[in-house]
Amino acid sequence: MTNETVEKAKADVKKGMAEVGKAAANLKDDVKKLKASFEHNADGEKKADATRIVVNDAYTGTGPDSEKKISDAVESIFGVNAGIVWKALNLNGPMTIDDLVKTSNLNPEDIYGALGWLGRENKISLETRGEVRFFSLRP
Repeated sequence: MTNETVEKAKADVKKGMAEVGKAAANLKDDVKKLKASFEHNADGEKKADATRIVVNDAYTGTGPDSEKKISDAVESIFGVNAGIVWKALNLNGPMTIDDLVKTSNLNPEDIYGALGWLGRENKISLETRGEVRFFSLRP
C-alpha cells in the first residue's frame, strides 16, 4: 500500500468512527425514549445493554474485529428502532408516519429506517387510503 492509500484509509476509519459516535449518542436517546414510551421489561433492558456495549466497543475500536462491531452497531440501532415501531403498531394497529412519530418519539428518518427493516423481514403491510399511507403488522 502506498502512504497516500494508508492515509486515506485512516481518514475513512476516523470518519466512520465519528459517525458511530454520533449513532451511539442517538442510540442513547432512543433507549431513553423506548423506556419512556413502553413498559419496562427485563429482556428489553438486556438488549439495550448489549447494544450499548457493541456501540461503545465499535466507537473505541477495541478488539480485533472492530469493523464487524461497527456493522453490528449500525444493525443494532436500526433493530432497536424497528422494535419500537413494531411495538407501536402491535399496540395501536394501522398507523401513519405522523402517528408513529407521535407514538414512538422517533424522528421521521428513524421511522423510515425502522419500517425498512421491518419490511425487509416481511413483518409489515402497507395500505394507501386516498393519499395517506397506513402501516400495520402482517397477520
